[in-house]
Amino acid sequence: MSDNDGRWIEGGSEVDRIVYFSDAVFAIAITLLALEIRLPDIASSTMPELLDALVGILPKLSSYAISFWVVATLWMAHHRIFHYIEAFDRRLLLINLLLLMWVALIPFSGSMLGEYGEFQVSVIVYCAHMVLASLNLAWLWWYACKDHRLVDPDMDPRVVRYNSARSFLMPVMFLIAILISFVNVNVAEFSLLLIFLVRPAALKYAQSRTAG
Repeated sequence: MSDNDGRWIEGGSEVDRIVYFSDAVFAIAITLLALEIRLPDIASSTMPELLDALVGILPKLSSYAISFWVVATLWMAHHRIFHYIEAFDRRLLLINLLLLMWVALIPFSGSMLGEYGEFQVSVIVYCAHMVLASLNLAWLWWYACKDHRLVDPDMDPRVVRYNSARSFLMPVMFLIAILISFVNVNVAEFSLLLIFLVRPAALKYAQSRTAG
């Protein structure tokens, strides 16, 4: 079938193939994060040296935890968006592939944060990477919803507002972390945990607009 602009749109069960392929990329990315965590060789098998080695990899564990939840949040948002997408066209495929490119690169920026987290440039590179990924996700939702081209025309407006708010709040949170890095790098790194506030903030926004 074709839409009002004459572009070809394919729909039906083929949308599932996009979701399955995307899920595989997310799964591989989140698995590769753990591969960066390895204990260094210990000269002698003593408890003090083992404890020192464990303390030495704490920055990597911290980076892993942050990156795990960042990828998980992106995946949950992606999963929620495709719950409402009923068809696709070539442009949507390309937007989704671009998003997966950023996702597949997260193990690199995550390892950089774990190895060199004390340097501001590492935090900025990591956060800038997440800004691009989350903006790409927001673009995906905006494109699918614009004029209801790829979603149900009768979709609840509250769903549109909630997903839009959630998609655009994520890059804002990473931009805030970049600004904080100019004051304190360690605080900036832990401020990434504010990602857990994105969902309740988006929900509150959608509810307030509905009440208004």
